[in-house]
Amino acid sequence: MGGNRDATPPAAPFGVRRAWRILRLSFGFRRDPASFYRATSAALADVLAGFGMVRPGTRVLDAGSGTGALSEVLASRALRVVALDVADHRAREIARTPFVLGLAERLPFADGAFDGVISSNVLEHVRDPESMLLELARACRPGGFVCVSWTNWLSPWGGHEMAPLHYLGPRLGMRAYRVLHGGKGPQENVPGRTLFVTHIGRFLRWLRRGDSGLRVVHVVPRYWPGLAFLARIPGVREVALWNCVIVLEKPTGAAGEPG
Repeated sequence: MGGNRDATPPAAPFGVRRAWRILRLSFGFRRDPASFYRATSAALADVLAGFGMVRPGTRVLDAGSGTGALSEVLASRALRVVALDVADHRAREIARTPFVLGLAERLPFADGAFDGVISSNVLEHVRDPESMLLELARACRPGGFVCVSWTNWLSPWGGHEMAPLHYLGPRLGMRAYRVLHGGKGPQENVPGRTLFVTHIGRFLRWLRRGDSGLRVVHVVPRYWPGLAFLARIPGVREVALWNCVIVLEKPTGAAGEPG
């Protein structure tokens, strides 16, 4: 594993058509969330396959499996997947994979239990993302990979159902949302409770200090990895990446990436 962190996944069929399809599905998310989740899960699976991180037989943990869409996509490609989530109401929907009830911040697995650990759209929902990343790293074997993909705060969908009012900030955005919705706040993603401000640059700086014991190998937009150069532009990346994918490698007997 490893390689040029700015490389474009060579096997990923990405382009204008696919990016536009995902954008259209995002507009119809409330009407048909399943189609959006399937498309975005396939996008992440293709990114990982294109970078050579996953192949048939790879044992991976889907930490924070949610609807189970990513677990299903990975299992359909002959990966050995274990799904974990804090809620078990969707466990029956993940037909092809074992399901474990638990938190990504406190994984009920031995050290180095998986070839790869993936956290998709979880980072922005935990109060301490650095601690969660350390736990993901613990469950990954030396020589394996950890992948985090999330919607950062300054992206167009950073406020989730509160978007685009989140650009006013968590507090003022919430006030504006309540004014527009008859005094009611967001039902699922509440800033400061179940949704937290995250920034790509800040998280990358922490990762590159080496505290996690992981090495950053790729940073790309999830829906169009060919635009990976945007990840190198401070400020621009916070808005333009929309959903950021960071792929990290756990070195064999070595510390994380130097600063």
